[in-house]
Amino acid sequence: MNKWICSLGEDALIDAIARRHSAPHRRLIKGMGDDASVTVQHGGRALLATTDILIEGVHFKKGSTTPYLLGRKSLSVSLSDIAAMGGSPAFHLVSLAMPPRTPKAFVDGLYEGISGCAGEFGSCLAGGNTARLPERIMISTTVFGEMPMDEVVYRSGARPGDVIYVTGALGASALGLLALKTGRARAMSGPYKDAVLKHLDPAPRLAAGRTLARKRLATAMMDISDGLGIDLKRLCEASRVGAEVEIDRIPVPESLMRHASRQGVSAASFAVAGGEDYELLFTASARNAAAIERVSAGLGLGMTAIGRIVAKGKAHAPVFMDGRGARVKMERLGFEHF
Repeated sequence: MNKWICSLGEDALIDAIARRHSAPHRRLIKGMGDDASVTVQHGGRALLATTDILIEGVHFKKGSTTPYLLGRKSLSVSLSDIAAMGGSPAFHLVSLAMPPRTPKAFVDGLYEGISGCAGEFGSCLAGGNTARLPERIMISTTVFGEMPMDEVVYRSGARPGDVIYVTGALGASALGLLALKTGRARAMSGPYKDAVLKHLDPAPRLAAGRTLARKRLATAMMDISDGLGIDLKRLCEASRVGAEVEIDRIPVPESLMRHASRQGVSAASFAVAGGEDYELLFTASARNAAAIERVSAGLGLGMTAIGRIVAKGKAHAPVFMDGRGARVKMERLGFEHF
Protein backbone atom coordinates (compact mmCIF):
# COMPACT_ATOMS: atom_id res chain seq x y z
CA MET A 1 0.00 0.00 0.00
CA ASN A 2 1.45 3.37 -1.02
CA LYS A 3 1.84 6.15 1.52
CA TRP A 4 2.50 9.84 1.14
CA ILE A 5 5.79 10.85 2.74
CA CYS A 6 3.91 13.35 4.91
CA SER A 7 2.10 10.39 6.54
CA LEU A 8 5.41 8.70 7.37
CA GLY A 9 7.23 11.57 9.05
CA GLU A 10 10.79 12.69 8.41
CA ASP A 11 12.56 10.23 10.73
CA ALA A 12 10.56 7.23 9.49
CA LEU A 13 11.30 8.18 5.88
CA ILE A 14 15.05 8.39 6.54
CA ASP A 15 14.98 5.08 8.42
CA ALA A 16 13.17 3.37 5.54
CA ILE A 17 15.70 4.66 3.00
CA ALA A 18 18.60 3.53 5.20
CA ARG A 19 17.21 0.04 5.76
CA ARG A 20 16.47 -0.60 2.10
CA HIS A 21 19.29 1.14 0.29
CA SER A 22 22.35 1.29 2.57
CA ALA A 23 24.87 -1.54 2.28
CA PRO A 24 27.75 -2.65 4.52
CA HIS A 25 31.26 -1.60 3.64
CA ARG A 26 34.45 -2.50 5.49
CA ARG A 27 35.44 1.17 5.78
CA LEU A 28 31.99 2.52 6.67
CA ILE A 29 31.61 2.68 10.45
CA LYS A 30 28.50 4.82 10.62
CA GLY A 31 26.23 5.67 7.72
CA MET A 32 22.79 7.24 8.00
CA GLY A 33 21.32 7.99 11.41
CA ASP A 34 23.77 10.39 13.04
CA ASP A 35 24.93 13.96 12.43
CA ALA A 36 27.65 12.84 10.00
CA SER A 37 28.79 9.58 8.44
CA VAL A 38 32.05 8.02 9.67
CA THR A 39 34.51 6.06 7.53
CA VAL A 40 37.91 4.61 8.40
CA GLN A 41 40.98 6.25 6.87
CA HIS A 42 44.61 5.18 6.97
CA GLY A 43 46.39 5.61 10.28
CA GLY A 44 43.32 5.20 12.47
CA ARG A 45 41.73 8.48 11.38
CA ALA A 46 38.01 8.92 10.83
CA LEU A 47 36.61 10.82 7.86
CA LEU A 48 33.36 12.61 8.66
CA ALA A 49 30.96 13.67 5.90
CA THR A 50 27.71 15.59 6.12
CA THR A 51 25.45 17.51 3.76
CA ASP A 52 22.67 20.09 4.07
CA ILE A 53 20.29 21.98 1.79
CA LEU A 54 18.87 25.49 2.19
CA ILE A 55 15.88 26.18 -0.07
CA GLU A 56 14.42 29.60 -0.77
CA GLY A 57 10.91 29.86 0.64
CA VAL A 58 11.50 26.97 3.04
CA HIS A 59 14.71 27.84 4.90
CA PHE A 60 15.20 31.48 3.97
CA LYS A 61 13.72 34.48 2.22
CA LYS A 62 16.02 36.75 0.25
CA GLY A 63 14.28 39.82 1.64
CA SER A 64 15.05 38.79 5.23
CA THR A 65 18.80 38.26 4.95
CA THR A 66 21.80 39.32 2.89
CA PRO A 67 23.74 37.15 0.41
CA TYR A 68 26.77 37.33 2.72
CA LEU A 69 24.87 36.12 5.81
CA LEU A 70 23.09 33.47 3.76
CA GLY A 71 26.47 32.17 2.59
CA ARG A 72 27.76 32.02 6.15
CA LYS A 73 24.69 30.16 7.37
CA SER A 74 24.72 27.67 4.50
CA LEU A 75 28.17 26.48 5.53
CA SER A 76 27.66 26.86 9.28
CA VAL A 77 24.76 24.41 9.42
CA SER A 78 26.99 21.67 7.97
CA LEU A 79 29.97 22.64 10.12
CA SER A 80 27.66 22.22 13.11
CA ASP A 81 27.22 18.54 12.21
CA ILE A 82 30.99 18.08 12.26
CA ALA A 83 31.08 19.76 15.67
CA ALA A 84 28.38 17.37 16.89
CA MET A 85 30.65 14.38 16.21
CA GLY A 86 33.64 16.08 17.86
CA GLY A 87 35.57 16.58 14.62
CA SER A 88 37.49 19.28 12.80
CA PRO A 89 36.46 20.45 9.31
CA ALA A 90 38.82 19.97 6.37
CA PHE A 91 37.06 20.56 3.03
CA HIS A 92 33.65 21.57 1.72
CA LEU A 93 31.70 21.37 -1.53
CA VAL A 94 29.02 23.89 -2.52
CA SER A 95 26.30 23.30 -5.12
CA LEU A 96 24.06 26.16 -6.16
CA ALA A 97 20.83 25.88 -8.16
CA MET A 98 19.15 29.14 -9.21
CA PRO A 99 17.08 30.92 -11.85
CA PRO A 100 19.12 32.12 -14.84
CA ARG A 101 18.36 35.78 -14.08
CA THR A 102 19.87 35.65 -10.60
CA PRO A 103 22.10 38.75 -10.18
CA LYS A 104 25.83 38.06 -10.25
CA ALA A 105 26.15 40.31 -7.18
CA PHE A 106 24.01 37.83 -5.23
CA VAL A 107 26.30 34.93 -6.12
CA ASP A 108 29.40 36.99 -5.28
CA GLY A 109 28.00 37.93 -1.89
CA LEU A 110 26.93 34.38 -1.16
CA TYR A 111 30.39 32.96 -1.82
CA GLU A 112 32.03 35.78 0.13
CA GLY A 113 29.95 34.69 3.11
CA ILE A 114 30.88 31.05 2.59
CA SER A 115 34.57 31.96 2.34
CA GLY A 116 34.40 34.16 5.42
CA CYS A 117 32.86 31.36 7.46
CA ALA A 118 35.32 28.80 6.01
CA GLY A 119 38.29 30.96 6.92
CA GLU A 120 37.02 31.44 10.45
CA PHE A 121 36.52 27.74 11.12
CA GLY A 122 39.26 26.15 9.02
CA SER A 123 37.56 24.57 6.00
CA CYS A 124 38.68 24.75 2.37
CA LEU A 125 36.44 24.93 -0.72
CA ALA A 126 37.15 21.82 -2.79
CA GLY A 127 34.50 21.98 -5.50
CA GLY A 128 30.78 21.92 -6.18
CA ASN A 129 28.25 22.34 -8.95
CA THR A 130 25.71 24.75 -10.42
CA ALA A 131 22.34 24.13 -12.04
CA ARG A 132 19.26 25.95 -13.27
CA LEU A 133 16.06 26.14 -11.22
CA PRO A 134 13.11 28.03 -12.69
CA GLU A 135 11.85 30.01 -9.69
CA ARG A 136 13.93 29.70 -6.54
CA ILE A 137 17.44 29.30 -5.14
CA MET A 138 18.79 26.14 -3.51
CA ILE A 139 22.17 25.89 -1.78
CA SER A 140 23.68 22.52 -0.92
CA THR A 141 26.80 22.24 1.24
CA THR A 142 28.83 19.12 1.91
CA VAL A 143 31.55 19.22 4.56
CA PHE A 144 34.30 16.66 5.21
CA GLY A 145 35.95 16.56 8.60
CA GLU A 146 38.42 14.32 10.36
CA MET A 147 39.46 13.17 13.81
CA PRO A 148 40.96 10.14 15.58
CA MET A 149 38.65 7.17 15.18
CA ASP A 150 38.57 6.41 18.90
CA GLU A 151 37.36 9.93 19.75
CA VAL A 152 34.23 10.05 17.57
CA VAL A 153 31.12 10.87 19.63
CA TYR A 154 27.86 9.32 18.44
CA ARG A 155 24.26 9.88 19.46
CA SER A 156 24.07 6.34 20.77
CA GLY A 157 26.34 6.46 23.84
CA ALA A 158 24.06 7.95 26.51
CA ARG A 159 23.68 5.85 29.69
CA PRO A 160 21.27 5.98 32.64
CA GLY A 161 22.59 8.42 35.21
CA ASP A 162 24.34 10.61 32.62
CA VAL A 163 23.73 14.32 32.90
CA ILE A 164 22.18 16.14 29.92
CA TYR A 165 23.94 19.37 28.89
CA VAL A 166 23.42 22.09 26.30
CA THR A 167 25.88 24.74 25.19
CA GLY A 168 24.98 28.42 24.99
CA ALA A 169 21.36 29.52 25.27
CA LEU A 170 18.31 28.22 23.40
CA GLY A 171 15.39 29.93 21.73
CA ALA A 172 17.10 33.02 20.30
CA SER A 173 16.94 31.77 16.71
CA ALA A 174 13.19 31.11 16.97
CA LEU A 175 12.70 34.58 18.43
CA GLY A 176 14.77 36.08 15.62
CA LEU A 177 12.67 34.26 13.00
CA LEU A 178 9.49 35.55 14.64
CA ALA A 179 10.90 39.09 14.63
CA LEU A 180 11.70 38.83 10.92
CA LYS A 181 8.24 37.50 10.09
CA THR A 182 6.41 40.19 12.07
CA GLY A 183 8.58 43.16 11.13
CA ARG A 184 9.90 43.70 14.64
CA ALA A 185 13.48 43.57 13.40
CA ARG A 186 13.57 46.39 10.87
CA ALA A 187 17.15 46.87 9.67
CA MET A 188 18.25 44.27 12.24
CA SER A 189 18.29 46.91 14.95
CA GLY A 190 16.65 47.41 18.31
CA PRO A 191 15.90 44.83 21.00
CA TYR A 192 15.67 41.89 18.60
CA LYS A 193 19.01 42.44 16.85
CA ASP A 194 20.93 39.69 18.68
CA ALA A 195 18.13 37.18 18.16
CA VAL A 196 17.88 37.99 14.45
CA LEU A 197 21.64 37.60 14.01
CA LYS A 198 21.52 34.29 15.89
CA HIS A 199 18.97 33.09 13.33
CA LEU A 200 20.75 34.46 10.26
CA ASP A 201 24.36 33.75 11.30
CA PRO A 202 24.59 30.82 13.74
CA ALA A 203 28.00 29.86 15.11
CA PRO A 204 28.95 26.16 14.86
CA ARG A 205 30.36 25.00 18.20
CA LEU A 206 33.44 23.35 16.72
CA ALA A 207 35.86 24.19 19.54
CA ALA A 208 33.43 22.87 22.14
CA GLY A 209 32.69 19.66 20.26
CA ARG A 210 36.33 18.97 19.57
CA THR A 211 37.35 19.57 23.20
CA LEU A 212 34.59 17.38 24.62
CA ALA A 213 35.59 14.58 22.23
CA ARG A 214 39.34 14.91 22.75
CA LYS A 215 38.94 14.85 26.54
CA ARG A 216 36.39 12.02 26.24
CA LEU A 217 33.86 13.89 28.36
CA ALA A 218 30.75 13.45 26.18
CA THR A 219 29.10 10.03 26.08
CA ALA A 220 26.64 11.09 23.34
CA MET A 221 26.31 14.30 21.35
CA MET A 222 24.38 15.98 18.54
CA ASP A 223 23.59 19.52 17.46
CA ILE A 224 20.25 21.22 18.09
CA SER A 225 18.97 21.99 14.62
CA ASP A 226 15.26 21.09 14.76
CA GLY A 227 14.56 21.87 18.43
CA LEU A 228 15.74 20.59 21.81
CA GLY A 229 12.67 18.41 22.28
CA ILE A 230 12.81 16.51 19.00
CA ASP A 231 16.61 16.30 18.90
CA LEU A 232 16.76 14.95 22.46
CA LYS A 233 14.11 12.43 21.43
CA ARG A 234 16.40 11.34 18.56
CA LEU A 235 19.36 10.99 20.92
CA CYS A 236 17.21 8.87 23.26
CA GLU A 237 16.11 6.66 20.38
CA ALA A 238 19.70 6.13 19.23
CA SER A 239 20.85 5.32 22.78
CA ARG A 240 17.67 3.44 23.75
CA VAL A 241 17.18 5.48 26.88
CA GLY A 242 14.76 7.99 28.34
CA ALA A 243 15.38 11.55 29.49
CA GLU A 244 14.05 13.91 32.14
CA VAL A 245 14.54 17.65 31.64
CA GLU A 246 13.89 20.46 34.11
CA ILE A 247 12.30 23.27 32.12
CA ASP A 248 13.57 25.98 34.46
CA ARG A 249 17.17 24.91 33.94
CA ILE A 250 17.14 25.36 30.17
CA PRO A 251 19.27 28.47 29.47
CA VAL A 252 17.46 31.16 27.47
CA PRO A 253 18.78 34.57 26.38
CA GLU A 254 17.70 37.76 28.12
CA SER A 255 16.00 39.03 24.95
CA LEU A 256 13.72 35.98 24.96
CA MET A 257 12.89 36.43 28.65
CA ARG A 258 11.90 40.05 27.99
CA HIS A 259 9.81 39.08 24.97
CA ALA A 260 8.04 36.30 26.86
CA SER A 261 7.26 38.64 29.75
CA ARG A 262 5.91 41.40 27.49
CA GLN A 263 3.84 39.10 25.29
CA GLY A 264 2.64 36.71 27.98
CA VAL A 265 4.06 33.66 26.25
CA SER A 266 6.28 30.79 27.40
CA ALA A 267 10.01 31.21 26.88
CA ALA A 268 10.29 27.43 27.28
CA SER A 269 8.24 26.84 24.13
CA PHE A 270 10.82 28.79 22.10
CA ALA A 271 13.73 26.99 23.77
CA VAL A 272 12.29 23.48 23.45
CA ALA A 273 10.65 23.59 20.02
CA GLY A 274 12.08 26.63 18.23
CA GLY A 275 14.97 24.98 16.41
CA GLU A 276 17.95 26.32 14.44
CA ASP A 277 19.95 27.12 17.57
CA TYR A 278 22.91 24.99 16.38
CA GLU A 279 24.09 24.58 19.94
CA LEU A 280 25.39 21.22 21.15
CA LEU A 281 23.28 18.75 23.10
CA PHE A 282 25.42 16.21 24.92
CA THR A 283 25.42 13.76 27.80
CA ALA A 284 28.21 13.10 30.26
CA SER A 285 28.92 11.10 33.38
CA ALA A 286 28.05 12.98 36.57
CA ARG A 287 31.60 12.45 37.80
CA ASN A 288 32.88 14.70 34.98
CA ALA A 289 30.88 17.75 36.05
CA ALA A 290 33.95 19.62 37.30
CA ALA A 291 35.91 18.88 34.14
CA ILE A 292 33.02 20.18 32.01
CA GLU A 293 32.92 23.36 34.10
CA ARG A 294 36.60 23.88 33.37
CA VAL A 295 36.06 23.36 29.62
CA SER A 296 33.15 25.79 29.71
CA ALA A 297 35.23 28.43 31.48
CA GLY A 298 38.20 27.89 29.16
CA LEU A 299 36.07 28.35 26.04
CA GLY A 300 33.98 31.17 27.47
CA LEU A 301 30.88 29.20 26.48
CA GLY A 302 28.11 28.17 28.84
CA MET A 303 27.53 24.44 29.29
CA THR A 304 24.39 23.96 31.33
CA ALA A 305 23.11 20.77 32.95
CA ILE A 306 19.38 20.55 32.22
CA GLY A 307 18.43 17.00 33.18
CA ARG A 308 19.42 13.36 33.27
CA ILE A 309 19.25 10.13 31.29
CA VAL A 310 17.01 7.33 32.60
CA ALA A 311 15.55 3.93 31.69
CA LYS A 312 18.04 1.98 29.60
CA GLY A 313 16.65 -0.63 27.22
CA LYS A 314 13.75 1.15 25.56
CA ALA A 315 13.66 4.57 23.97
CA HIS A 316 11.28 7.09 25.50
CA ALA A 317 10.23 10.56 24.50
CA PRO A 318 11.85 13.09 26.87
CA VAL A 319 9.82 14.13 29.89
CA PHE A 320 9.79 17.84 30.78
CA MET A 321 9.21 18.87 34.39
CA ASP A 322 8.80 22.09 36.34
CA GLY A 323 10.74 23.03 39.48
CA ARG A 324 8.35 21.00 41.65
CA GLY A 325 8.85 17.85 39.61
CA ALA A 326 5.44 17.98 37.91
CA ARG A 327 5.27 17.05 34.24
CA VAL A 328 4.92 19.88 31.75
CA LYS A 329 3.13 19.03 28.51
CA MET A 330 4.87 20.59 25.51
CA GLU A 331 2.60 21.24 22.54
CA ARG A 332 5.50 20.89 20.10
CA LEU A 333 8.92 19.25 20.37
CA GLY A 334 10.46 20.79 17.24
CA PHE A 335 10.39 20.94 13.46
CA GLU A 336 9.95 18.09 10.99
CA HIS A 337 9.89 18.50 7.21
CA PHE A 338 7.32 15.73 6.78
